Amino acid sequence: MIRTVLGEIQEDRFGPALAHEHLYCNIARHSGNLDNAMMDWELIVRELDSFKAAGGQGIMEVTPVDLEGDAAALRRISAASGVHIVRGIAFYQEDSYPRWLTTATVGQIEDFFVREIEEGGEGIPAGFIGEIGSHNRPEPDFLGYRLTEGETRVFQAAAGAQKRTGVLISTHACLGRAGHAQLNVLEAAGADLSRVVIGHCDAHYHDDEERDLEYYLPMLERGAYVEFDLIGWVDEWPGCPTDEIRARRLASLVRLGYQDQLLVATDTCRLSQLRANGGRGYDFFWSDFLPRLRREGVGQDALDAILIRNPGRAANIS
Repeated sequence: MIRTVLGEIQEDRFGPALAHEHLYCNIARHSGNLDNAMMDWELIVRELDSFKAAGGQGIMEVTPVDLEGDAAALRRISAASGVHIVRGIAFYQEDSYPRWLTTATVGQIEDFFVREIEEGGEGIPAGFIGEIGSHNRPEPDFLGYRLTEGETRVFQAAAGAQKRTGVLISTHACLGRAGHAQLNVLEAAGADLSRVVIGHCDAHYHDDEERDLEYYLPMLERGAYVEFDLIGWVDEWPGCPTDEIRARRLASLVRLGYQDQLLVATDTCRLSQLRANGGRGYDFFWSDFLPRLRREGVGQDALDAILIRNPGRAANIS
């Protein structure tokens, strides 16, 4: 079963699904960019029309508490749009943590996660932990990246909550390539790494594909999901790949046999990205990126794994 904001559904009803999206968020609190204040739920309902028309059925919504994640807003969006929404519960980055979190023990944070999963904000339980964040660094350095003490406590608490509830953990591992360090902390705290998604694996790239595979492959070999969730983001920061590069990297991972551990999304979180404002919309994966994957030789079975089977298995709580 998958726990959506409207109740539990069978796993096979969830996909095709995007595994890392924002539907109601105020990232402007963190970024200072008012384009990140996406808090009109009725606008999002209209935006999801194109998502459904393209073939989308489910979304894993990853807005953390400190970016004004709102369970009731997600329930309204799901009820009005007909899209299955699974709500994540998490904290983003230290400079936006709520005050209580800065002095809370690992046990207290763990108990918070468990309450949100078992009872839920406003009676709407979360279906997974995510996106749980650690800090960005300008340069990719997965060998040297380390979580801070505060981030470590939150990740340890997520591992403890996962052991008590069985839910997925989905991370923010964007600039700096934090995935290996995040997995190290989670594993040491007892997390099941086959129930962990490392997010934003497509934030950086190198001309030499082998250097990127050095980042992806050890995480996959440890059992974690690798997520390419910045599809449609280009020229945003130094080292940001084009979607052509993303498609090539995903195709390489499929050829290497990892199609069952790959997830995708567009991480939509800006008003300017919405179709109503001239942006690409939540359907961008289908309208632009899916043809790229096909041109790179990714077949239908792999696409079904990435879009349907993997999100369903990841979100499954039974």
